[in-house]
Amino acid sequence: MYRNPDLLLAVALVFCTAVATAEDGPGSLFHDKVAPLLKKRCGKCHTGEKRKGGFSMNTRVNLLQGGESGPALEPGKSAKSALIRRVLSGDPKKRMPLKGERLGKDEVEALRKWIDEGAPWPDGFSFDKSHRRAPLAPREPVLPPGDAKLNPIDSLLAPYLKKHGVAADRTVSPGVFRRRAYLDLIGLLPPASTPGEDTAARREAIIDSLLADNGRYTGHWLTYWNDMLRNAYKGTGFIDGGRGQITEWLYRSLYENLPYDRFVHQLISPVPGSDGFIRGIKWRGVVNERQRPEIQAAQNVAQVFLGTNLKCASCHDSFVNHWKLKDSYAFASVFASNPLQLHRCDKPIGETSKTGFLYPELGEIDAKAPRKERLKQLADILVLPENGRLARTIVNRLWAVAFGRGIVEPLDNMDMEPWSQDLLDWLASDLRKNGYDLKHTLKLITTSRAYRLPSLDEAGAGSPGSRFIFRGPLVKRLSAEQFIDAAWSLAGSGKRGDIQAGNRDGRGQGGQYKVAVKVQSGSGGKSPGGSKAEWIWSDNNAMNAPAGQAVYFRHSFDIDKLPAAAVVIATGDNSFTLYLNGEKILESGEWTVPVSSNVEKKLRKGKNLLAARAANSGSGPNPAGFMLSLKGHDEKNAPPWEIATSGAWLHSLDAGEDWHLPAASSAGWKSSFRIGDLNASPWAIGGHFQAGSPQAGGVEVRTSLTFAGPLQVALGRPNREQVVSRRDSVATLLQALELTNGGTLNRILEWNSEQLLSQGYKTPAKLVEAVYRRALSRAPSREELAAFARLLGTPPTPEGVQDLLWAVLMHPEFQLIY
Repeated sequence: MYRNPDLLLAVALVFCTAVATAEDGPGSLFHDKVAPLLKKRCGKCHTGEKRKGGFSMNTRVNLLQGGESGPALEPGKSAKSALIRRVLSGDPKKRMPLKGERLGKDEVEALRKWIDEGAPWPDGFSFDKSHRRAPLAPREPVLPPGDAKLNPIDSLLAPYLKKHGVAADRTVSPGVFRRRAYLDLIGLLPPASTPGEDTAARREAIIDSLLADNGRYTGHWLTYWNDMLRNAYKGTGFIDGGRGQITEWLYRSLYENLPYDRFVHQLISPVPGSDGFIRGIKWRGVVNERQRPEIQAAQNVAQVFLGTNLKCASCHDSFVNHWKLKDSYAFASVFASNPLQLHRCDKPIGETSKTGFLYPELGEIDAKAPRKERLKQLADILVLPENGRLARTIVNRLWAVAFGRGIVEPLDNMDMEPWSQDLLDWLASDLRKNGYDLKHTLKLITTSRAYRLPSLDEAGAGSPGSRFIFRGPLVKRLSAEQFIDAAWSLAGSGKRGDIQAGNRDGRGQGGQYKVAVKVQSGSGGKSPGGSKAEWIWSDNNAMNAPAGQAVYFRHSFDIDKLPAAAVVIATGDNSFTLYLNGEKILESGEWTVPVSSNVEKKLRKGKNLLAARAANSGSGPNPAGFMLSLKGHDEKNAPPWEIATSGAWLHSLDAGEDWHLPAASSAGWKSSFRIGDLNASPWAIGGHFQAGSPQAGGVEVRTSLTFAGPLQVALGRPNREQVVSRRDSVATLLQALELTNGGTLNRILEWNSEQLLSQGYKTPAKLVEAVYRRALSRAPSREELAAFARLLGTPPTPEGVQDLLWAVLMHPEFQLIY
């Protein structure tokens, strides 16, 4: 597979070092295993007011100080920690805990691992104060006085950063910003082109275009919500009907940007296709009581939408928060068809549970009402304006996606103290005021100056246990889906070699693609594939068009039959506005992200008119162009027809007021200049100019729509039997094996190598440069270029190209989001 063992060893060492910089979520092991263990087995003597032997575990500082016998542990060195020696001691007078059974092997190993990882401790956590209850009511802080044009996030952060001595004057380069934004918002690498001017307008145009790209946005965020909502495509429960997908409902909700309050309401009070979330998993065989579907539903709804943990309280009164066993069962009873009997530690206690919401001050649920009505009552309460926790929880999650860490940590414990209460409350209030539009909040976050601050690794964010100070985004690792999507894209063809034509009809992986095709193209079930569209401009000076020049285009066409589905996709360097039959349908200021829209309902039988205004910007002469494709589908299996930009389109530099209306005259308009096809330089965006790739029935192939293969599993894709709000992000032996000898990666390398060798690069250096620009958004250094040019050979060999691709894929700049 890999022909150069020296390269393999060298890059593997770099990989193992690099991926370790993107750490696991703050305190996840502590929160899930260590805190409950310490509370249960040590809390009676060493928490709260109890300090037996002078030893308190209320805070990390207390724990490190130890008691009369000295420090209890040494972070990073479990073998030298007194805590481990005492729990393993054979002396009954020294062994801890003094009473009760010894700690089990798994419990000791959890303590060892936690200490060896540096004994991380979530900010603000204290066993003495861990039962804090965050306020429910919404709150809208007043923005500090200052520049009204400043992003509100930056206004709120300015006094915070000043107080903590954080320099906010340094920001990342336009290229780093663009790569960060692409991967965070649509999960793909940016095109291999120069990032353009570093202006607020340019950055906003990039963000607007990414958020307007509904297909790619959905393909990326499907991964996130599949993890959160336990939506799998196969696995436990599906064989015997004990589990149900919500894929079509979820895909459509994301594609149409369903307001978050309606999104939540439809999951709790299900509409057709959304009931799989609260339905849960019916496990086979004998299971304990807290694995009942009703209790699963209560745990999952509380965790996902309210940021609180009921898992402990589903078995007994919680050790890690304020919830009691009766609270958990009362909430689970909302989802039950019959009254639930309380069980403590899986044993019935002879008591029937009541029915109620976790926060009864927001509203009551009628225990006598039918289940369907109870679910509606619950959904209504959850989305009440008075429930500030719903909005706070989701904006905290979105912040964590962008910055690698939430305003509150852990993400699933919103009762912890935020590092900025004002920022959290303002974002939540702003989300409500803007109709629970998640894209609005994402735009606000990604257009802030805070988002452009240089990234930090975990060490730069502060030592474990110290109070967190926000200084900028944390370095993040590509998800499994991002890694594989990016790896398939290195040839720049806009295609990938893992989905075959015979797999599109609902069998195998095609079932998920069928959903995507159906949603993206309306009821017609198709969307554009390859296109004949060409870049056009007013004349042959398009490569040096004057800054500020605007060109107007018109093209009339006739259709005999209205199509079942029609999609238009367009882009313009630097911006464009598009009209169909006088109605504005598209607008964009970021040429690297073509935008699309379904237009079947806007077409007319007979004559139609497409009209566009394209404008060039910049500080001097620079390339300009416009490109469009409109495809319609008349029948289910008929080939699509296409209207595409070409030299036949008419243009004018001085259009009248009603130039975009069908009734306007085209007298004096001239034929346009054809610059080149989809891959014409300097844009080369053929792979991005697709409302859909023909390989998957017209929809771009995304890894989020595939079954979890060995490489995805190794890179951290979960089985989705549990809610996952943040994936583990640490290097493992399984990853090293898959990334050096795995069959999936081998197929990716072979396919990309074949594609690259067929593209006719004149020199090995040109091929190396193309791969670097696509993968790392930069040109190779002189040393890199020379080394890889030698590796490729003259002419380049398939093995040499594969080695180049593998080395680039293992590069920290590829695997990490800085």
